[in-house]
Amino acid sequence: MGAQIPMNTERVLMPTHIDPQFLKIQQWMSPSFPIGSFAYSHGLEWAIETKHISNANNLMDWLTDLLETGSARTDAILVSLAYRTTDIYELNQIAISLCPSSERVSETTLQGDAFCKVLNDVWGEDLSDLALPIAIGQAAKLHQIDQLLMVSSYLHAFCSNLISAAVRLVPLGQTSGQKVLSALTPLISTISKEVLSYQKHDLWSNCFLSDVASMRHETQTPRIFKT
Repeated sequence: MGAQIPMNTERVLMPTHIDPQFLKIQQWMSPSFPIGSFAYSHGLEWAIETKHISNANNLMDWLTDLLETGSARTDAILVSLAYRTTDIYELNQIAISLCPSSERVSETTLQGDAFCKVLNDVWGEDLSDLALPIAIGQAAKLHQIDQLLMVSSYLHAFCSNLISAAVRLVPLGQTSGQKVLSALTPLISTISKEVLSYQKHDLWSNCFLSDVASMRHETQTPRIFKT
């Protein structure tokens, strides 16, 4: 008889509990969650058309700026504040007033309305007329979801959606897109932790070209995305 492969007699420890809250976040942040996120490029379509983004490195730089000093950072702060605030509608007005263009307003309000509708229909909540990061932060509070997990999941979904747009528009290969997302993960983690203690006076943005992109996209023809 030939040599036999020895059996591994060590006990394999299997998980005994799956956190339903984690699964709920996966559902909310999934591309299939019906808020129409796939229809928005956050100005990326104009940036690609004008060659500001033409490869994976350009995309990486653009998203890094959004996370460190732009709208992604602002949204993360808003998600966290919506989790902690007692005046959700005042914060919502601040969120809308920070939008630099009409397309950014429609992007956050239409997705926020859709998010609220699904929450109301599926989980029996009573949310309405909220910008997307405010709706998500408030929903996380109502469902007692860990704040850090919610903020980091939001930022991951934000970047993933823009990478998906770039994969189609640049175009980039699927693998290149996943490399960008993987490379952004440590920064997403860092920003998520930082914003948990931020207040309203910490809301600011220095990504002016991204703001200009959202303005220029309003008159861009032809175009695929709503923003």
